[in-house]
Amino acid sequence: MAHTWDKAPTLRGASLAARAMEAAGNAAKRPVKGKDAASDDAASEAKRPRADDEPEEDGTAAEADGSAEAEADAPVPQPKKAKPKRRATRKKGKRGKKSSENVQFKLVASMKEDHKKPIFGVQFNPFYGCIDNPVHVFATVGSNRLTIYDCVDGGGIEVLQAYVDPEPTEVYYTCAWSYEPVTLEPYLAFAGRQGIIRIVKPTSFDQVKTYIGHGQAINELRFNPTDPRLLLSASADHTIRLWNIITDVCICILGGEHGHRDEVLSADFNADATKLISCGMDHSLKIWSLEEEAVKDIIDRSHKHDAEANKTTYTSFKPITVHAPVFSTCAVHQNYVDCTRWLGDLVLSKSTDNKIMCWKPGGEPHLEVSEKRSAYLGDPVTVLHKHEYAGCDIWYVRFCVDHRCTMLAVGNQEGKVYVWDLQSKHPSAKSSRQTLENRQCVAAVRQTTISHNGEIVISVCDDGSIWRWDRNVRKPSATAAS
Repeated sequence: MAHTWDKAPTLRGASLAARAMEAAGNAAKRPVKGKDAASDDAASEAKRPRADDEPEEDGTAAEADGSAEAEADAPVPQPKKAKPKRRATRKKGKRGKKSSENVQFKLVASMKEDHKKPIFGVQFNPFYGCIDNPVHVFATVGSNRLTIYDCVDGGGIEVLQAYVDPEPTEVYYTCAWSYEPVTLEPYLAFAGRQGIIRIVKPTSFDQVKTYIGHGQAINELRFNPTDPRLLLSASADHTIRLWNIITDVCICILGGEHGHRDEVLSADFNADATKLISCGMDHSLKIWSLEEEAVKDIIDRSHKHDAEANKTTYTSFKPITVHAPVFSTCAVHQNYVDCTRWLGDLVLSKSTDNKIMCWKPGGEPHLEVSEKRSAYLGDPVTVLHKHEYAGCDIWYVRFCVDHRCTMLAVGNQEGKVYVWDLQSKHPSAKSSRQTLENRQCVAAVRQTTISHNGEIVISVCDDGSIWRWDRNVRKPSATAAS
């Protein structure tokens, strides 16, 4: 089946690869906005008049024939009280919200894709540039289209490439970036309703690989953070699959008797890729180990597999099936769990109850429930934080964590985006949260993504719109720059 690429007129040939090589320089660091100066001292209060400071009275003395009782009953004149001076006060102004200075963003650009259908996924390419000299390229998936954009200097969004599937009924849900280990050329994987994984090479406008294995839609794709060759796919067929995109084989299938019992909506590798976590419509979160000998062995064999050589021997690579996770719980959420991410050794997960839970495996056993209920809840957990927000009781709304695990962002069905500073003393408090909103953005935000250096947040919506929010960083003066 042929697939087409729409080359945007602004495309600069193989500019993606060239810019990746040029982005090694170091740019001057921009200072973080400081705190307000201390307030002026207030003036002291005026003293009250003392009792012996009474004014003298004019007139004649009291008559001699007046009795002592009459003098005692006579009213005593009181001194006139002086009005105290008003305390010096500063002019009242509006108090700003106590949001962290580290998460101050403002809207700088927006656009709408011409299909005007929901954009379900968005991802920055984390492998371009560096923190000091970034190249902000991101991809979106919606309808039957994959589009690649560049965040240009000055606050714009520029279309680089667009891939349109010839099948009009296809709807893409997710995408993920990687690179070829030898040439360092970027790879972009995407999938959706038809359950087919496609991989394109943006520098050459080619679809280079196609994988078929899942029986239903694919809801999430994630690449291994330590090995760019390994791709994870979470599917509505209740399974997670691990693929090698260099040797083009399916390595293992996670699911079965003790796996998910409904659609798998999200999955993620931990930082050192020794385990992964998955969640889905069965309200459960499951942790799978990649350190088991059988799994490690087949991953090693997948790297050595030679598909061309095996064609002559009529042998094929057979994946293994892992039936049971090492941890499983339904104690965190009571509805669909549509997104989960690792945060170090902790886990972030969300459902449809307007909160993102931060928790860790292990804790007190379920003592106050029946044995049947305890068996359903599974392994105990310890909830550490609840990042609460409003206006999002629909499912398949996914949050993101930045590359350095310092920020968390999620949208709601009213078009708002909430950003938390995870480095603050109380990361789940409202004082650590900023709300990004615009009166023209009213459609549900399906996913957010944060650039590698944490300076840009991109959100995508149900009406096909894309919104760019930039951090308010004070630029260095000419003196400081010199």
